[in-house]
Amino acid sequence: MMKYQVLGMPLGSVFAAGMLMLGACAPQDLEPPHTKARFSSYPRDLLGAFESACTGPANLYSEPADGVAECREYLPPDPTAALILQYDGTPEDLPQMVIQLRTRADTPGFLVEHDVYLNVPQKTGADIQIREYDTELHRTLEQVFIRAGGVPE
Repeated sequence: MMKYQVLGMPLGSVFAAGMLMLGACAPQDLEPPHTKARFSSYPRDLLGAFESACTGPANLYSEPADGVAECREYLPPDPTAALILQYDGTPEDLPQMVIQLRTRADTPGFLVEHDVYLNVPQKTGADIQIREYDTELHRTLEQVFIRAGGVPE
């Protein structure tokens, strides 16, 4: 897990609950509720801390689209193997935990939403994204947004 901090909170603890998804999770057609917060101005501190926290040999930070910041993290060997076997994945393209922040201008100010899921590449066809709503993770992310100056919605 990541060992860095986002606004004074260990990022590993922020997203550790996401690892709990490995036990009994299944792909879902319905998206669980996202944690979101409104900011009066562009949340540079939050996004800068998020990028800084996404460092290390198993992590990859990217901005795949306008207003989207993403951290992909490779999982330890045992959960990786379990996901590949359970979801007919491929060892050539390993599963990753994906943590995404989406920021958009929204009167008044800016709205930031998070999404956390496990991405399991398939031998053929589209990747499977596994999501499971976690109350503890939701509360922790609300605290991160509050510390960054946001108001949870």
